[in-house]
Amino acid sequence: MNRLEDRLGSRAMTVAVVVTVLLIAGVGVAVGGGIDTGSLADESDTESLADGPVSEEIASERAVLDGSHAIEPRPDTPFDVDDDTILVRHELSTNDEPGTVDVTTEARLPDRVTGLRLTPLSATDDAIEADGFDRETTDDGGEEWVWDGETTRPSLTYTMDGNETEEREGPLAGEGAYRFVDVGDWAIVRPPRASIAWSFTGGPGGSVSVERENSVAGDGVASQALAVLGPYEEHVHEAADQRFRLIVPDAADPEPSPGAVFEAFEGASTALQVGARDDEVFAVAAPTESVSWAPRGLQIGDADLWVRDTEPAGTADDVWTHEYVHTRQSYRAERSARWFTEATATYYAALFALERGAADFEAFERTLSAGERDPYAGSVLANPDAWAANADYVKGALVAGEIDRRIRVATDGRASLATVFREFNDAPVDPDDRDTWVTNDDFLDAVEDAAAEGGDDAVATEIREEAERLTTTDATPEFWGRETHAEAFGETPAQVGYGIDDEGVRAVGEYRDRAIERDPVRLVDGERLALAVRVSNTGGTAGSYEVSIRVDGETVTTRSGSVEAGAETVERLEHEFTDAGEYEVRVGSETLDVVVSEPGSVSVRDVATDAADVAAGESVRVTTTVGTDAGIPADGPIEFLVNGEPVGTDPVKLDADAETTVERDVVLETVGTATITVVGPENEASVSVSVGESDGTDDSVGGGADSDDDVAVSVPGFGLVVAVVALLSAVGLFARRR
Repeated sequence: MNRLEDRLGSRAMTVAVVVTVLLIAGVGVAVGGGIDTGSLADESDTESLADGPVSEEIASERAVLDGSHAIEPRPDTPFDVDDDTILVRHELSTNDEPGTVDVTTEARLPDRVTGLRLTPLSATDDAIEADGFDRETTDDGGEEWVWDGETTRPSLTYTMDGNETEEREGPLAGEGAYRFVDVGDWAIVRPPRASIAWSFTGGPGGSVSVERENSVAGDGVASQALAVLGPYEEHVHEAADQRFRLIVPDAADPEPSPGAVFEAFEGASTALQVGARDDEVFAVAAPTESVSWAPRGLQIGDADLWVRDTEPAGTADDVWTHEYVHTRQSYRAERSARWFTEATATYYAALFALERGAADFEAFERTLSAGERDPYAGSVLANPDAWAANADYVKGALVAGEIDRRIRVATDGRASLATVFREFNDAPVDPDDRDTWVTNDDFLDAVEDAAAEGGDDAVATEIREEAERLTTTDATPEFWGRETHAEAFGETPAQVGYGIDDEGVRAVGEYRDRAIERDPVRLVDGERLALAVRVSNTGGTAGSYEVSIRVDGETVTTRSGSVEAGAETVERLEHEFTDAGEYEVRVGSETLDVVVSEPGSVSVRDVATDAADVAAGESVRVTTTVGTDAGIPADGPIEFLVNGEPVGTDPVKLDADAETTVERDVVLETVGTATITVVGPENEASVSVSVGESDGTDDSVGGGADSDDDVAVSVPGFGLVVAVVALLSAVGLFARRR
C-alpha cells in the first residue's frame, strides 16, 4: 500500500458504516475549473426522522436530492419502482415569466414505505400546489410536506428560480455574471433540489434507497445535473468506452462543429489514463447572443458540462477539453490541494492539443509560460489565500507540467503526472468527510511514489522536494523549451495546420478569374470557388495531411499529401456552385459564408454614334456603355433597334461592379430621323441620327462617274454664274480634245 493509501485507508472504513444509515447527496461543480462543493448537507437536517428507537422491523432515512443520483429521463419509459427504491421525478417546464421555471415533483413509493416527508429546497415561495401531501410546520419553524399515506402518486407543483449568477475573474472568466439562466424562449438551469425523509418496514430487501429522474415537459432535455429547456438538436458520438452527447439549443450558433468537439473529447478520453470513465458525458453549447456568462464553461455533477458556443475546440486554451478533464476528477481536494484541480485541467487541455497536432508548440509554450509572470508567479499554490488572479489555472498549469516532465525523465516514461492523478482517483473518498479529501502532502507523497518507479529513491526524493518547493513557496519554474520537451515527452509530433491564404479566395468562371472578398463570399451560379490552402507543419517530424472543402458538412473535394517538419506547401481546391442559396464552407478550422445567387442585370448607361448625319443606305457605328452595380457578376443580352425595329443582339457578361462598351455598325435605310435604341434587361437608352436622301453615287473621286461622258451638271451649293463658267470651260476642253 502506498503512502496515500496508508493515510486514507482507515478513513474509508468509517465511511462505509455511516452510508448504510445516512444518505446525503452532494454535487461537485467545476466552473471552468474550480470545485464548488456547495453546502447541501448543511441546508437540510441529517438526523433520522424516527420518533423513537429504530427496531428491526422499521427504519427511517433522509437524503438531499440534488442531482447525484439522477438517471437519464426517458419520456416513454414507465415510471417503475422496485421494493427497495423510492423514485422521485422532477418535471420542468417554461412559463411566461423569464427567470423562473415551473416544476412538478412526483414520488413513486414501494409498498414497504410507510411514511414520506418532502421539502422542495428550490421553491421560490409558498405558492405550492399539493396532491397527496399535507403541509406541516417543523419544530424549527420551517415547513415540510407529509404524504397522506393513500395517494399513489403524490406530487408538489411550484416555481423555482432559473437564474443563478456570480462574479468571476481569471483565464476562464466570461464577460457577464450568469452560471444558469432562463431567458424565456430557452433555459439552461440546474434541476431542482429537494430534501426527503422516509420510513419503511423491514424485510429481506434491506434498506430503501432513493433515486431521482429529471425530465422536461415539451421541448428540452435533462441530465443528471443540467436541464435544457427549449428546442434543440442532439449529436451523439461513441468512443473510448464513452458515449458523448452534445446538445445544441436552437438559440446557439457554435463556433466548433460537433465533430471538432467530439475529436477533443475523444482525444482527451484516450490520452487521460487516470481511472474509470463515466459511461456518458452530457455537454451543452450555451448560447451567447443574448446572455453574458460568468465562466467560459462549467462542469457540474459527475459528467455534465456546458461551454459557451463561441469557444473553439482543439486549441491550447480549449475550454471543452478543460471541462472534460474535470469529469475525470473523482477525488475531493482539501484547500491545500485545490490548485491541482484547475492546474491539471488547464495543463492537459494544452498538452493533448499539442500531442494530437491541434495546437503547435508555440501555442503550448504561450499557455504554460504565462505562469512565469506576475501576478501569478508570486502565488503560493498550497495556500489559496495567497493566490493572485486565479494562479491555480496559470502558475498551477506550469508547475503541473514541470513535475510531469521530471517524473517522465526519472522513470523513462514509465510514470507521469497521470500516475499521481490516478492515485488520487483510486483513493476512497466520502464527500461529507473531509478527512478523506486529498491534501498537498498527499500530492507530494504520490509524486514521490510515482518518481520511485524509476528505481532511484534518491531521485524520487529530489523530485518530491522540488514539488514541495514549487507548491509551498513562491518559487516559479521556467518553461523548459522544445528540445527539453522532446527528451521527456518524445519528439514533438507533426503539427500540421491549414489556413486559407489572404489572397487565397478566388472566383473562377466565365465572368472572372480573380481574388474576391470574403465575409461573405459572393458568387453566381455556375462559378467555381477556388481556394489556396496553405498547409504548414510546425512539429518536429514529417506529417501527412488531408485537406478538404466541406459544404454544409459534406466533403466535396479533397487533397492529400505529406509535408516535412518546419515546411509548408499550398494546395489549390475548387468547387462549383450550380444552385443559388447560402452555404457554409469549411476548410480545416476556417469557415466561409458563401452566398450564391442568379447573375445580376446589365444596365445600359449611355449610347452614341460616330456621325450625326448620314445618307440613306449608309451605316453608323453605335457605341453603348453598359455596367452593373449589383456587387455580383451580371449578364444579359442587349438589343439594338432602329425606329423600334430590331437590327441585332449582343450578349454581355460583366464582373461585379464592372463597366464595358459594346459597338455595332447599323445601316440606316430610311430618310428622316432615325432613332437608335439600345435595350437592356433593366433599361434602355436612345440616340437620333439625321438620314438624308441618297444621290445615287458613292464616295469615290469624280463624283462616281463610270466614263468621261458622264459629267455631273448638278452641283448643289453653287450659283448661276459659277455654273455658266463651268459649262464654257467644258466646251473649250471638248474643242481642244477634237
